[in-house]
Amino acid sequence: DHLILGSEACHCPSTAYAGGDINTAWDRAERYAHTILADLAAGSNGWVEWNLILDSIGGPNHLGNLCDSTLLAVPHRAKDATDIPPTMDFEHAGHPFGRVIGDGRTREELDALGFSAKFLDAGVVVQPMYYYMGHISRHVRPGALALSGLVDGAATGGRVFHPAGQLVAGGGINDLARTGIELTLWPCEGSTRQQFSINGVNQIEVSGHDWLGNPSKSCVGKKVNKDFQGLLLGTCETTENQAGVFEILPSDAGTSTIKLTNGKSEECLVVRKLKNGGGAYGPRGGAQVSLGDCESDNAQWSWNEATGEMSSPFFGDDVCMTTGWPFLQMGAFETPSGDRSVVILNEAAASANYVLTGTKDEPVVAGSIPPHSIQTVLIS
Repeated sequence: DHLILGSEACHCPSTAYAGGDINTAWDRAERYAHTILADLAAGSNGWVEWNLILDSIGGPNHLGNLCDSTLLAVPHRAKDATDIPPTMDFEHAGHPFGRVIGDGRTREELDALGFSAKFLDAGVVVQPMYYYMGHISRHVRPGALALSGLVDGAATGGRVFHPAGQLVAGGGINDLARTGIELTLWPCEGSTRQQFSINGVNQIEVSGHDWLGNPSKSCVGKKVNKDFQGLLLGTCETTENQAGVFEILPSDAGTSTIKLTNGKSEECLVVRKLKNGGGAYGPRGGAQVSLGDCESDNAQWSWNEATGEMSSPFFGDDVCMTTGWPFLQMGAFETPSGDRSVVILNEAAASANYVLTGTKDEPVVAGSIPPHSIQTVLIS
């Protein structure tokens, strides 16, 4: 009987407007929506904003801890502004991350990048995070209840991001193939976030790029993180001794165990159920990849070398090992009036078709969501 709130929802450092990179602005919007939907599905009662509005660099802050906000005050950009400095007297942080690139762009340039000229004329930068937030805050009102729901392409016999029979993983480049990202299990969507390979020294490797677009490569770790209680991605450098070395051992049942060979004891990759049962996502939504008894039922895997999928039948319907979380996500809610709102988030660089089903698995709504976008479907 506790009220659980996610606190200090934000992105750091500084602001997307200050950095001037439109991809960063929209990436931060996606991460914002992902975090809120995941928290609500896990049982959170709401979330708390870091700030309603900040200045162009993410202040003022007495500790110099400059972070982003959905709205930014830029009174010097207002249509009729005169003698208003870009940085106000109360801002003492200076410019630790360099000049404010957004201030060097014209009204028309900013409008084309997604910063509305209408609001800029009033001295306010409305960032992409604001619009993503609106899909949730406008339709998931106080008193709403999270409903069970999960994106799953199994009903169609294929994968969300590639048709049945296709081997190439879709969704675009994996931007979660980075050291420190958790390994989880979700319904198989056929994306690069679920594409792994066995390299020359028998490490389980995943590749993609980082936030700045630089090529990245990480490997499945060899040690369970004590806080996360599951495995994380680590560097593949053998001198660092972070990555696990694994042996895939086929069984008579048609599955395999994946044995760690450079650990302190004999352990295998296992599925670790979440203590909350996955919340509104259910047990197949976000279970952890961990290490455990090689003889247990949760140590059985299927390795498809052609597609790069490592899947587990532990929950009945297959789930695939995933870097972080899938590209396509959702949150379903019942409003106080009895209607339902479904927020669908697509972080992929490819569009995706979906079918929303009811409690008896009957189709309710079919639709398509463009790349890097968010939708809200209202069902009366």
